[in-house]
Amino acid sequence: MEDEKRLNEDACSLPEEVAEAPAELETNETPSASDAPVSLEAESAAILPAEEAAAQEADAEEAAAEEVPAKEAPVAPAISPDWQFGTSAPAPVARKTHQGRPFLITFIAVFAVCVLLLIGTFLLGDGSFEIIRTVFTERTVYVREYDSESGLLTPNEAADVVRKSTVTVMIRTDTGTGIGSGFVYSADGYICTNYHVIEGATTVQVMLPDGRTVDAQIKGGNADADVAVLKIDGVEGLVPAVLGESASLLTGDDVVAVGSPGKVDYAGTATFGKVSYPNRLVAMDDDSGMVIKKMNLVQTDTSVNPGNSGGPLADMYGRVVGVVVMKVATINGKTFDGIGFALPIDGVKIIVDAIIQSGRFTGQNPIAESRSLLGVSGRGLVGGMWYDDPMAENVQESATEKDGYFRMPTDGIFVMNVNGSNALNKLQAGDIITAINGMRMYSIYDVVDQVNRYHVGERVTVTYQRMALNGSYQTHTVEIALIAE
Repeated sequence: MEDEKRLNEDACSLPEEVAEAPAELETNETPSASDAPVSLEAESAAILPAEEAAAQEADAEEAAAEEVPAKEAPVAPAISPDWQFGTSAPAPVARKTHQGRPFLITFIAVFAVCVLLLIGTFLLGDGSFEIIRTVFTERTVYVREYDSESGLLTPNEAADVVRKSTVTVMIRTDTGTGIGSGFVYSADGYICTNYHVIEGATTVQVMLPDGRTVDAQIKGGNADADVAVLKIDGVEGLVPAVLGESASLLTGDDVVAVGSPGKVDYAGTATFGKVSYPNRLVAMDDDSGMVIKKMNLVQTDTSVNPGNSGGPLADMYGRVVGVVVMKVATINGKTFDGIGFALPIDGVKIIVDAIIQSGRFTGQNPIAESRSLLGVSGRGLVGGMWYDDPMAENVQESATEKDGYFRMPTDGIFVMNVNGSNALNKLQAGDIITAINGMRMYSIYDVVDQVNRYHVGERVTVTYQRMALNGSYQTHTVEIALIAE
């Protein structure tokens, strides 16, 4: 296995004159040769008396005559720095806002290097503190810790690869504005994002990784899967994301999410984490708490926030394996961290390709599915209470059957109708469902929640009570295959 290195050379120049300087300078920040990942090579000139210079030159010529010429090592070409220093104080070149974070990191690192070299030049003076213009070369070396033959990247390398394809999606609606993320799907200008990012948008713009902002058109989308496709025209230099396979993900795999959390200023933010569950079936509720659909998602502990939606979740090969869609903030009023979800890229590819080709997706949805149904309708009633009708609110703690009341023998779901062929001849009106797969049922919400833990076609065991001819209730169990809505 070979180590792979990347060299970046930048130059900074020092002021020619210093009006005043302290008589003595001390520093504890002397660079160490063993420090990683940065190594510094500096060439400095010093003013020497003419006699000493001549003697050194003669010694050098004599030594050169005795040495065998060595093969000169190739020198990496210098790269123009993207920052500069003024004559009095270091000042960064004005940058676009969205690049503030990466530039800030680079600026601090380079500035620290130049301070150390400046101190070193002072200490090499002869007491007069006369500064000689000297060019210093900064060399940043990245040492690959992983298997270079397999193409596995270090985390920062993976983030850099993904950033080149990540965009910020900015929308305007009738009521305001919003931002999300996305990524370049193809070099001809197709962008993948979430449907909820562009839902209700009157105008859409895309900010590219280099800061260019262009208008975008909505090509199409699928609300159930939360996938949308945008199109930008006449843009050169787009870098399409490399797509991986979500089916190959395993619990514990390292992943990185890149996007624009919060606002455009934070575009390109990378957060790292692991796959917590590669194929989680998640029930999606409406405002009332009723399940409206289910989605097969990649669960991750990677930190994601509003604005990350639509952005890529990638593996350590720099391949997109998911599209960030949401996170769990609270459950039953309790706050949770580290529960995020992404659409699996295998399903996203199917939907996006169909939209690019025809403008819409039809067929069996590879990500979302309709909610599962037990095939009955009913109402949760309280055991021991007397009811005049399962749908009525006239409830009595004590009554008689002569008055038209019936007494619930136990807590459960009173079955009013059997409306699914799957449940015919298995349940009937008047049955009381007490449990599904061993989970106690108290309300219709309990039933909806429990059956939607399973896919359509899967079978669940229903425990129920039925009134016998003698008026007593007897307990039974039956298996019922779930049906689609």
